[in-house]
Amino acid sequence: MKILQLGKAFPPIKKLGGVEKVMEYFYYGLNESGIKCDVLGANDKNSRKIDKYCEEGLVYRESLLFKAKSTFFSISLIFRLWKIKDEYDIIHVHLPDPMALLALFLTRPKSKIIVHWHSNILKQKYAYLIIKYFETWVLKKSDLILCTTPNYSINNKVLKSFINKVSYVVIGLDIDKSLFSSQTESKINENYQTKKKLIYVGRFVYYKGIEFLIQAMSLIESDCVLFLIGDGEMKIQMENLVSELKISDKVIFLGEVDDSYKFSYIKSSDMLVLPSLFKTEAYGIVQVEAMALGVPVLSTKIEGSGVDWVNKDSESGVIVTPGKSKEIAKAIDKVFSNPEFLMDISEGAKKRYETLFTKEKMINQVVSKYNEVLKK
Repeated sequence: MKILQLGKAFPPIKKLGGVEKVMEYFYYGLNESGIKCDVLGANDKNSRKIDKYCEEGLVYRESLLFKAKSTFFSISLIFRLWKIKDEYDIIHVHLPDPMALLALFLTRPKSKIIVHWHSNILKQKYAYLIIKYFETWVLKKSDLILCTTPNYSINNKVLKSFINKVSYVVIGLDIDKSLFSSQTESKINENYQTKKKLIYVGRFVYYKGIEFLIQAMSLIESDCVLFLIGDGEMKIQMENLVSELKISDKVIFLGEVDDSYKFSYIKSSDMLVLPSLFKTEAYGIVQVEAMALGVPVLSTKIEGSGVDWVNKDSESGVIVTPGKSKEIAKAIDKVFSNPEFLMDISEGAKKRYETLFTKEKMINQVVSKYNEVLKK
């Protein structure tokens, strides 16, 4: 069995999101299990290269022509797909990605096509009028459409016409324990030993709801500190908000950090917060990363999203209404004022991860889907 993952780009290119992390998990997981898996995506510069991070799998990085919003445009990606498309049993395409849609439309591969539907396109409404044509063509051509949770396809206006093709595979992961830095953890605990520690990890973009989390920090009665890991177009705006609210001592901007720092900070925290506002946040992989480390999650209930399926209220964390700073503050105070409840949801987070979200479970599920498609 030979698989080609087609998507926007592949790590370690900076400022990529959760979709690209999923591609990385599949690349390593499939190749480690003996299934040949290559990746095709754009480079972050005007040059082509082929990388190889494990014994079998190739990573084709194609020349970046330009970047618009979050889309990487690459003409050479189309030519590369044309050249290699028939070498694979399955092309596993990760959406949303307008460039991948265009490449599939122009090259018309004979391979089976699996669409991994991570989220709908919500913000680019005018551009979507054009993208929708290619998206519909690919969905019709596809042999299977995978969502990331069972409830993401429910009432999904785009997928309702293809509901007979829709299934799901959870996003699972394993965290390399060698990434932890005991020195970093000791420093965090030493500097903030008397405080409860909250952490946010992600991009500073419109749908993440970071402003409501920052506003909540000005309302929280508990003695706590918030670490913010990440970067993005709204970072300066968020820094200004912290200054306006005069809570610089409670909100710490750490910027972009490597995985060693990220996982050390998550592990040292008492709770991760994912205050997202819109369905663009379809899953929230960082929730799984926190749960794998026994750290509970405060996340939001977004209609049509899978975020509140990943994190179960009162089991692995708590769920609040999006965009409600007072509710976020109240929920955090409730957790931190009840040590027994905090311990329960911490243990529940670890248990939920082990039950549903390991890398082994994810790879087994996706291989089963591959076999189903190839038998058709």
